[in-house]
Amino acid sequence: MLYVKKIFYIAEKDVKIYFFKGPNLTFGLLLPVVLYLAFAIGRTVDPTNAIPGLVAIAAFFGAGAIQAISLPLERRTGTFNLLVTAPISLFTIMLGKALAGFFFGIVLSFTYTIMMIPFGPLPNLPLLIIGILVSSFMFSAFGLLLSAPFRDIPQAMPPATVVRIAMVFLGGVFTPITMLPTVLQTIAYALPLTYSVSALRQAWSGNINLQMFLVDSAVQIVFAFVFLVAATKILKRTIE
Repeated sequence: MLYVKKIFYIAEKDVKIYFFKGPNLTFGLLLPVVLYLAFAIGRTVDPTNAIPGLVAIAAFFGAGAIQAISLPLERRTGTFNLLVTAPISLFTIMLGKALAGFFFGIVLSFTYTIMMIPFGPLPNLPLLIIGILVSSFMFSAFGLLLSAPFRDIPQAMPPATVVRIAMVFLGGVFTPITMLPTVLQTIAYALPLTYSVSALRQAWSGNINLQMFLVDSAVQIVFAFVFLVAATKILKRTIE
């Protein structure tokens, strides 16, 4: 219980200081719509495909994008040194930070779910909840991985933004991956966003493939663990 408390205290600190602020909420709510409009204008987009993609983007940018600000900012100002000198492991610190992004991603994803229900079929609620929870934690861990090598916000933001935008258009968010060229399909199946979109699409689909949903969720859990371990190792090297 003491270990769990340490994780939640770190998450609570990040949630209050970095995540649940007006500009961040506005960014998280508007960006998926902007990306959708940039893609959908002049095209015919199936709501059954688009809605899960919007929910996935909300989790993707909500859970992970603020990590590119919070971790480098703490390293630049020196407040991260206080956490490092505390009697907790570096992995525990990273887990607490991932939990903060996880909470933020959940709020944005469920907000989009409520907004999108009138425009499409009703989702399978248990699968949707599981899909959002797993996706949000994975994306938060991914955000930490992208920000771990950098000591300041201007260094962290450009590469993180490029990677995320590329993943949006390769991860099957608005169009099926099968419509991409073979080379891009291969790349798409190596991206974490692909499995989040697939799982959420199963939750919104009338023909649910439970086996595929479980595989997508399992892959995301593996991704999340790998991202956290890798981010911890990278951060430890840059601190030393």
